[in-house]
Amino acid sequence: MTNPTGALTVDANGQTYRLWLGFSGLAELQAKHGSDFITQLQPPENAPANWLPDFGIVRDLILESLQRYHPTDADRWLVDELFAAEPTIIERLFAAAFPEQAQTPGKPNGERQNP
Repeated sequence: MTNPTGALTVDANGQTYRLWLGFSGLAELQAKHGSDFITQLQPPENAPANWLPDFGIVRDLILESLQRYHPTDADRWLVDELFAAEPTIIERLFAAAFPEQAQTPGKPNGERQNP
C-alpha cells in the first residue's frame, strides 16, 4: 500500500513494517553506491536474459527504508523476509517515494512502469 507521504507498508512474519524512502535515505544510497545507483537497478541495453541487478543495492535500499520506523529491527534477515513477502518491494518503494512519477527505477525520460 502506498500513500502520498512516501510510506509503504509490507507484511512479513505476522508483522506490518512501515518503510520510508526519503531524501536522507537516497543520499545515503548515493554516497555508498554512486549517484547512478538507481540506473544500476535496470538492465543495460542488450543485457543477457540472465542479467540481475546489484543485490547489494537492493539490500541497502530496503535496509535504508527501514531506518525511520524500524531501525532496531533492520538487518539482512529482515530484508530477506520482506523481499520474500513482497517481490515487487523495490518498484513499490520508488512509487511511494515518487508518487507523481511512478516510473520504473532507472528508466530514461520518465518512462512509466507497466501497471
